[in-house]
Amino acid sequence: MKEGSEGHTFKAYDGALSDLRVRAQQMGTLVAQQVETAVHALLHADAEAAESVLTREHRVNAYQTEIEAESFRLLAQRAPVASDLRMVLAISRAVTDLERAGDEAKKIARFALASASRASGGPSRVVRKPLRHMAELACESMRVAIDALDRGDAQVAHEVARLDREIDQEFEAALRQLVTVAMEKTRLLRSVFDTVFALKSLERIGDHAKNVAEHVVFLVSGADVRHAGAARDAPAKESQH
Repeated sequence: MKEGSEGHTFKAYDGALSDLRVRAQQMGTLVAQQVETAVHALLHADAEAAESVLTREHRVNAYQTEIEAESFRLLAQRAPVASDLRMVLAISRAVTDLERAGDEAKKIARFALASASRASGGPSRVVRKPLRHMAELACESMRVAIDALDRGDAQVAHEVARLDREIDQEFEAALRQLVTVAMEKTRLLRSVFDTVFALKSLERIGDHAKNVAEHVVFLVSGADVRHAGAARDAPAKESQH
């Protein structure tokens, strides 16, 4: 009876871990949808789409609350082996980044509402191509990172890093275009600022996706690579003094 009870307990524990991964994937999918809808709202001055993002935002927060509560419960009730412990910690860290990415989508939706209320084409049309491309890259990087988290595949971290670099390049190109617009059409300054903030939100979403990928590396190898770049740069900075 005791062995049967222990077997049942292990199955329940494995099921809880699996459910944790599924919910993290669902949360990531929702966040990617939020980003796509928010950018659509901004590009097309679609107030209804922007409102739908704001309405669904509570679901993103609910996912984070539920996943973190379950993570704490698993840590408190069990003494996970190293790989399971890394899984729980990686998911807990990842959902924090997902929630922050959701916050950025909410910001874009608010900029979209402001743009729609002004009923002006605004500079978002000038940077329509890089804005849409940044959104596509941000959503793709988020999906790749979440899929990697679900499958425990650290190799795709390099792919997410590549997508993040593309997002940064598009961001810089779009900023140059907006500077030109601001200089030539001062009446559009407010719209320029809104568009800059929207672009910055997309750039941050790319950063959060990269963070999720780094959590996957931790999950698989136990290596914390979140500050690896800063650590590499430190000796060079110190040598300059």
